[in-house]
Amino acid sequence: MRKIIAITALLVPFLATPAGAATMPEYRVLAGAYVPTGDMADVFESSMLVGMQGAVELNERFHFVASFGYATPKPKSFAFTNDVHLYQYDVGAELFGVYAASGENDHWTVRPFVGAGLGGRTYDFQDTELASHSDWGGYGSLGAELQHRNIAARLEARGYLSRFNGLRGNEETATRNDLVLGGGLSFHF
Repeated sequence: MRKIIAITALLVPFLATPAGAATMPEYRVLAGAYVPTGDMADVFESSMLVGMQGAVELNERFHFVASFGYATPKPKSFAFTNDVHLYQYDVGAELFGVYAASGENDHWTVRPFVGAGLGGRTYDFQDTELASHSDWGGYGSLGAELQHRNIAARLEARGYLSRFNGLRGNEETATRNDLVLGGGLSFHF
């Protein structure tokens, strides 16, 4: 319950918008891959990732975004034979470029973007006596959308830096990195 309250507290400031601003809500569904890199590649194998994002489009170039992702990477250690349910949750902002990809009446645009944000990650171990634990981190992202009217196809790569204190949650804390590579659909309302 405390995690839900903390996530909600993180999201509220990003959902508030200046008075009189014309905002457009956006919903995104994503699928892709969780790819551990660096020292994290010694701990986990790559796995499929699914997720969703909610965004508030303040204008066509600037969005606030809240994300949730879920993956089940297998630990590489023989001591851990079960999957780990990995929950990634964060808030951030995206800055877009907007380029017409067709005639004015066809409404096709290409929208490359960069983004950054902060959030957390929970490691939930299945069928073991290990307790789940959470660590904080941040991300940078690059991607693009091909948008037609209110629907867009989206590709995104996120590089995460996160605090990690081992699979048991009691090891020396270190900064680790990994990637999330995904694609999906974005619905602008």
